[in-house]
Amino acid sequence: MNFSFNERPYSGRTFRPRPEIHLDLESKLLIVATPWGPREAARKVIERMTDYLALAREDSEATSVFQKMSCLSTAANRLRTATLLANESLFRDDNRDEFRSGVEIFAGTLEEDEFVWVQSGNPQILLSRPGRKLLPLGSQIDLSFDFSTEGEILPGLPSQLLGLDSSLNLSINSFRARAGDKLALVSHSHLPESIFSAQTDQISVEGLSRAVASATPNHAFWVGVLQISSGKRAG
Repeated sequence: MNFSFNERPYSGRTFRPRPEIHLDLESKLLIVATPWGPREAARKVIERMTDYLALAREDSEATSVFQKMSCLSTAANRLRTATLLANESLFRDDNRDEFRSGVEIFAGTLEEDEFVWVQSGNPQILLSRPGRKLLPLGSQIDLSFDFSTEGEILPGLPSQLLGLDSSLNLSINSFRARAGDKLALVSHSHLPESIFSAQTDQISVEGLSRAVASATPNHAFWVGVLQISSGKRAG
């Protein structure tokens, strides 16, 4: 199986940084790194992760200071280690003495029929499968959600970031992928109800952007859609 990916930022009156995207169709790897602070921090995270993943693919015996977890697959362990190494590097180089930058991260890889992802912070993750209701896979509660009132939605403010501490609260999960599956990735603190009733053919960058913009027109957000296909690589 293969996948394709499309994304789009939406500028509102509030601020939300646009992610740095790394898409490798050969290794079937997608990294979405959202910098809160200098954009170089997101590029550094992507570089550190891709360097380790390339090494691990070439050498299955590649060692790391982070112990493998027996409950995770090889692909999941590799993503976990790559993310922890990136967190360690960003903390050591940028934030040991004072906070200068942080990065929200989503990284996913497709290996045979297993799609594995790691996540800290946004985007929100939803799975669209033909014939099924939209399923939230990674719902994120950030500080905007925590502190917004019924009458006022605050601008986006992250609560989980790489680089702020030597340890990391990291979510890791996987599912058995099928041709036709779509992953909707939405960086937004308050997803509108209309998204959850969307049909498979409505899960697109344009369709999701319209739904979110209609519900919260003043708030910046970002949308990405990863589509899994069989046979030849999707264009």
